[in-house]
Amino acid sequence: MWTTQRRWLTFAALLVSAVPALAQPSQEAGVCHTLTREPALSIVEAVQMPDVSGAVTHFAVQAPEPPVSRDTLRQDDIATQLAAAHALFQEVLGLTPPLQMPRYRYAEAMVVILRDDQVRGGQAYDEVVRNPAMPGCHIRMALGGRVDASGNLTPAHELFHLYQNAHMMFKQGWLHEGLARWSESLLSGDVQPGPPLPTDSLALERVMQSSYGAVSFWQRLFYLLDPQGSISLPRSLISLRYQDGSHVVELERLYGSRFVAPLFDALHQASIALAQQQQWPLYGWAEAEQRSTHYNDVILAALRHAISTYTLQPDQPDELRAFMQLIDARLE
Repeated sequence: MWTTQRRWLTFAALLVSAVPALAQPSQEAGVCHTLTREPALSIVEAVQMPDVSGAVTHFAVQAPEPPVSRDTLRQDDIATQLAAAHALFQEVLGLTPPLQMPRYRYAEAMVVILRDDQVRGGQAYDEVVRNPAMPGCHIRMALGGRVDASGNLTPAHELFHLYQNAHMMFKQGWLHEGLARWSESLLSGDVQPGPPLPTDSLALERVMQSSYGAVSFWQRLFYLLDPQGSISLPRSLISLRYQDGSHVVELERLYGSRFVAPLFDALHQASIALAQQQQWPLYGWAEAEQRSTHYNDVILAALRHAISTYTLQPDQPDELRAFMQLIDARLE
């Protein structure tokens, strides 16, 4: 199971309406930035609860003025979902935890901010930061303060973004949001074989211009790479429950689980190569460059490399082989 030493989650809540956070400029990307404008965060006594691995998750809640009661059961459910997602991403997908990746080598923790001014939704940030109210450098994600994890997979979705951010600089919607939406199936168990892969350049372009809807593309690709979808879940995950008694993990099978880590590795290497080619800071790309569709071909080349390494051409089903030929024609 997932184990951790210095890797822990801190829960905080926002006292006031969100104010855009500005980090001090730095010549070296990947270092810890001190936030100069940030909504007030006041960390109070942490509540500790063992996660599914036996490690400890640290909660810290902001002390509002005047004090108000906190829904501790709701926070426990969020923590439970995040702990389960961590275990699934690492044990089932084989991904390296964010804080063990080079980009986040200065981060000591992962912080989850609960926003009082936001009912639902979430956001994952990509820089290592230090908040004057919080000890140590950290990476962070924010969730609406009323997110009900027992019926909402936003916490796991945003956590997957942190894994993506740790491994690659690309944030094109079809990759970033499409894969994150797919990752929700690890908890929901909603595993689909998906519709056929694109067979022409226009259909491929439509996929690359999409965002969350690209989940069906990834579903189909992973199905073709692993149509059996056999997995082995730790018993502790199978028995895990939310406060209302419902299962946290409904997964029984998952297509392509062993392909995700090679894919992330290929995208990691592609990020490094592109940064060196463009003479950008390794982890300091402009946000516009991270999201630019101009680099879709770089992503496709990394995807092709990952597929060809994972499954040799003679072993590829006809549909996948035709798709690989479509990529080749585009990249020529």
